[in-house]
Formats: sequence, structure tokens, C-alpha cells
Amino acid sequence: MSVETTPEHRDDRAPKAAPASRPSLMQRFGLSFNQIEWGQTLLIAFVMAVTWCALFLGNSMLQIFAGIIPVLAGLFLGRRVKGDYLGHGLILGFAGFGFGLVAVVIYGLLAQVGVVPLPVLQLDAAAPPTQQPTLGSMLFFYVTFALFALIPFPAFGTVMAGRAEERNRQTQREQAERGGNLEKPGVIRTLDDLQGLSLPQFGSFVLGLYRKKGFEFKDYHFVDKDRHLDLDLTYAGEPYVVRLAVADKVARGSIESLLQDLKRRAIGKGVVIVSTEFTPDALKAGKDRKGLVLIDGQTLFEMAAL
Repeated sequence: MSVETTPEHRDDRAPKAAPASRPSLMQRFGLSFNQIEWGQTLLIAFVMAVTWCALFLGNSMLQIFAGIIPVLAGLFLGRRVKGDYLGHGLILGFAGFGFGLVAVVIYGLLAQVGVVPLPVLQLDAAAPPTQQPTLGSMLFFYVTFALFALIPFPAFGTVMAGRAEERNRQTQREQAERGGNLEKPGVIRTLDDLQGLSLPQFGSFVLGLYRKKGFEFKDYHFVDKDRHLDLDLTYAGEPYVVRLAVADKVARGSIESLLQDLKRRAIGKGVVIVSTEFTPDALKAGKDRKGLVLIDGQTLFEMAAL
């Protein structure tokens, strides 16, 4: 007696797994709050606020440079933190606004008693500058411009720099896993030019040639302590492994190691391409091997010339 397990005969009354509940707004806020690196964020906010106030409350020439301070602070912070860039940027902006407000109050009180010089403020472009501003006018001047400059721009800079740095870190991890980078080769006019390529340059040359032949690139990685470079390609949906080498004489070990990798990865097509030539033992090892093709430097150069 058999039991029918097709979908139309299954018991629809069987309990179903409950969908994962989405965190509430307060839970997401709490997680974001816990990820903030407070020490360096507040330190950068303090430096940003003091620098911005010093420039913006100074003469008109210095005010020109005040506009880039919040963005630079955000860019600097975004490169240093590891995540939640918007949260860090908002904390940087609001904390900087608060620090700046305190700095303006302290400076205004000192200016009223003559310890420091009073700033020259111009709240209206059509009105003459105020030579003797009060503490209230200084605060109004600060809040009017700081709300726009010290909150959105640090957040923008932090998000942009953080995402760029994250992409850079991902690229570096991928390069480390691959063992190196491909390099653009020079102009190949002769066989000697081809044979003079380094392994990363040779890989880039072969990859470009195979792409012209209709192959699709998937990945690459250096193997055997940079003795070989493997290109993972597909053609008409079928995977290929193209192993490259630039040694003076490529021995049978390169052939046998590729055959082992093809068997391990269950891939039926492999190509060994060298910029020079194979040893007799290597040619013998690759002879009559199903799904394996050997291409020496001379043959590759002739293929590229077609």
C-alpha cells in the first residue's frame, strides 16, 4: 500500500509555519541605536560643530569654506563606521547642531562682556551687516543656517562614504578570495608580445578573446600559488574551466590538476591555454582526453588574429 504525496492529495489542514513577524518601528530604532559607535561619532560631531561655527561666524571669506565642513565630516565618519550609515549620519548632524548651539551661547556670552570680539552678522542680504549683534540675534543667525547645514549634509556624506567603503571592502574580499586581479595587457602585435605577458595580463587577454567568441564570463581565481589562473566560463549554457599558464615549459602537472578539478566540480569541458608551449609529457597527458583541449601560444596567437 502506498501513500500519495502529490500536492493535491496532501492534508490542507496540516499546521503551517507562522510567518516571521516584522520588527516594530521601536525595535528597529533600538537596533539602530545599539549599532552607533558613539565615541568617534560624537568626537567628529564636536570638531565639526566648532570648526563650522568658527568659520561661519568669522568674516565673509571664511564663510565660503564653512559649507564643506559638514559634508567632509560625514565623509570621514562614513569611512570609519561599519554599518547603519544613516543612523550615524543623523546622530552626527543632530549632535553637531547641539554642540554648535552650546558653542554659540558660550561665545555670545563672552562677547557681551568683551572677552572676545563680536562677530559681524548679516541676516538679510539687502540690509547692512550688524556690527553689534545681541546673543539673541546670534542664536537666530546660527539656528537659521545650522538647521539646514549641520543636519542633512553630514547624513548625506556619511551614507555616501559608507556605501562606497562597503563596496570597496566587498571588492577587496572578492579579490582576496580570487588571489589577485586581472590586469590590462598592452598591444599584442607579435608572438613575443603574447609570451611576454604576466599571468594577470594573460588572463585578461584570453578572457577578452573568449568573450568575442561568444563565451560568458562567470568568475576567475588564481591557483597553485599563482602558477595557474582559472577562468570559469559558459558557452550555450555549458560550463567550461579555462586554465592558463605562462611558464616557459608547461608540464603535465597542469593538465592532471585541471582534470582532477573538473572531476571534483562535475564539469565536462576544460581548456588549458599557455602563452608558450607544452612539454611532450603534457601533450601526452592531454591527448585523447574527452572534453579537454590544449592550446599553446602559437595557436592562441593565430586564433586572436582571425
